[in-house]
Parts: sequence; structure tokens; C-alpha cells
Amino acid sequence: MRDTTFTYIGARIAVNGAMLARSLLLGVVSAIALAACATEAETDDAVAVEDDEVKVDTRTPEARRQYDANVAFANAYTPRCSAGAPGRPRVLVTGFGRFMSVADNATGRIVSALVPGARYPETSPPAFGEVDPPAPQLSVASSTLDLPNAGKVDVCAMILPVYWDLAAILIAKEMDAFAPSFVMMNGVAGDRQPIWIELGATNRAAKLDDGSNQLRPAAASNDEFARIIESAPRSEDARPNLLSWKAVAEAARDAIREHADDVDRGVRLEALLPGAKLAGFPRSSNTYLCNNVTYVTGYLMSHPRRQVRLLRASPPLRGKANEVRVELKTDLSTVPRVFVHWPADMATKHHRAGADVMRAILDAQLTALAEGDVPTPGDNALADPTLQGGTFF
Repeated sequence: MRDTTFTYIGARIAVNGAMLARSLLLGVVSAIALAACATEAETDDAVAVEDDEVKVDTRTPEARRQYDANVAFANAYTPRCSAGAPGRPRVLVTGFGRFMSVADNATGRIVSALVPGARYPETSPPAFGEVDPPAPQLSVASSTLDLPNAGKVDVCAMILPVYWDLAAILIAKEMDAFAPSFVMMNGVAGDRQPIWIELGATNRAAKLDDGSNQLRPAAASNDEFARIIESAPRSEDARPNLLSWKAVAEAARDAIREHADDVDRGVRLEALLPGAKLAGFPRSSNTYLCNNVTYVTGYLMSHPRRQVRLLRASPPLRGKANEVRVELKTDLSTVPRVFVHWPADMATKHHRAGADVMRAILDAQLTALAEGDVPTPGDNALADPTLQGGTFF
């Protein structure tokens, strides 16, 4: 699969007949349940709430159990990264872990190669319908890298669980404490492709199950997408990322060319990763977990001290936690941030080369900052002709 909604999240999704049938069945069951329980919000167990103020579909008992586990983990989580010497640049780098039946995620493996202390979470999915605990799927570690031009840099590396909103909440908590100079988020797309350096993100979430195979965004039955941050103004439905685009893209291409002839497990890097392209926004295909973390992270960074409601339950239950409120107290509004899509087939090979490409991107952006190359908002005019953004809402 290539540029489709099913290709993100830091995991390649093998959509087989059983999974597709299950997704269709869930859609039918959800529609029937909604019609049959139209007055449920008025019962003693539920809390009245506006239709557009919900986010995660928690109508089944299995979904609610998974939701409760995710909310409890989000609320209890405390930042783990620490900075080194005062005044030293700090970067936050994220990747994803396993997804459904896919045990190896290229971005989690590459982040672990960049910062070995962030061990890739070796976990297995539970039996269908059981809670998939988020804690074992998170790996966070601090390290110091010595980059060719930027010098010593403190790194907070995160390998995230592939869960709606939860991944973004964990990033926000680390950002607020770590105060990074640059945020680089990563996920996968097609099996073999150039890296896509995303120019922006959109306030849209596809109604697809996340890595727990239990939770999906809630939206009206006739709506293809749900809004990620309902309180965001329509003028911010499409939000640019912030980067020194030329410097970063050129550094990424140079690093990829350096490793083009590297062979790992009988495959040349160039066969997997043939270059780097700037990707336009919005793209209707980019509405899954990668876009979820990109949009929330960018929105929070651009609006310090503005509280947003994430991981909201549909329906909310009286006496239960039904949302997580998040804000950044640290002003990161001018800090560069970007999302990069990688080839999924790098899950089992070329991790060291991928880590070198990441180093090159980090080095290029931090050096650009030091030299006064002010990051600019992503502009579709920069996008590769094969990855043009447009309007779909």
C-alpha cells in the first residue's frame, strides 16, 4: 500500500479479509447501537454532552475498557527525559511501536538505533477483546549526541504506542518538561519510497481503529472524518509545520546518497529509500495516527497555555474519567517541528543508515537555527509534484 490512510502510524497495516470484515461489522454494529440507544445519554450512567464534543468511540465494553486503561496511563504519566548542560540544544525525536499484527515498526527501530537507551518495546498483542496495556508499548530515554556541525545535543527519544490521542498526550508532557529546540516526529507510509517531509497537518481523523484494534474516532455516521481538536478554529483546519525546509531536505538527500550502496540483508538502501520529498497538505490519505500526533503537537506548540480536551469518550460515563485536558505551559511557539514518513520495509533492515539520516536532519535544523536561518511555515508551493496538497473539507 502506498499513499492511503492505512499506511501511517508507524506501522505497516496488512489488511486481510478478516480485519476488513471486522471493520465493516464494527461500522454496522455502531450504527445500529446509535439508533437503538438514542436516549442513552439521558440515563443515570451517562453524561449529557454535545455531539461534536466527543472524540473516541467507546460504545462497546471492550472499547471502554481499553479507553479507561489509556486515560489512566495518560493521567498518571510523568516526564522521563532530562536535559544535560544548560544552554545546550535539545531535540525530541519520536517513532512508533508495533501495530496490530505488525511486530516491527521501522521508525521505532530507527529511533532505537539513534538512542540505544530507548529500547524497542518487544510486546505481543493480547487476545481479541482484551485490554492492550499502553505502558509496555512506550519506551523513553535521554542521551547526548555529538553532531558534526551543531556539536553536543541532548536528545529525548520516544517510541510511542499507536493509540489515538494518547501518543500526542505523551509527547506533550515530555515537551513541556524538556523544552526542546526541535521536535522531529516519525512514522511509516509505503513499503519502499523516499522519505516524505510533511509540510503540514490537518484537523481530521479517519474513523479507523488504532493499534489496540478497539478504539476509533467518533463522528457522525455520514461524516468521513472526525475533528481532532474540536475547539480549533476553522482557519486552523490545515496547519503548517515549521522548519528550515531547504536546509533539512538537502541534508536528508545527502545522507541518503551517502548510504545508497549500503547492503543489509541483501538489500541496498537505495532500493528501499531512494531520496527525500517535501509532502503537501492536506492530503485525505494523511488522516491517521501520524497526522494525529502532528496536528496536536503543532497546535499545542503554537498556542502555549491554551487548554484542549483530548481522548474524549463517546458516550461519557458518570463517575468515570471521560477526557484528558492538556496544555503546554512552556512557550514553544517558535520551535521548529516536523513529521517524516519512512519506508515501512526498513522495519527489519538499514536501521543504522536510517539513524544517520535522522542525525543529518537534526544537525541541519539546529545548525540553521544557530546561523539565523529562521524556520518558516510549510507552504504547498514547496511540495513535490507527486505529493501536492489540496482541500478535501
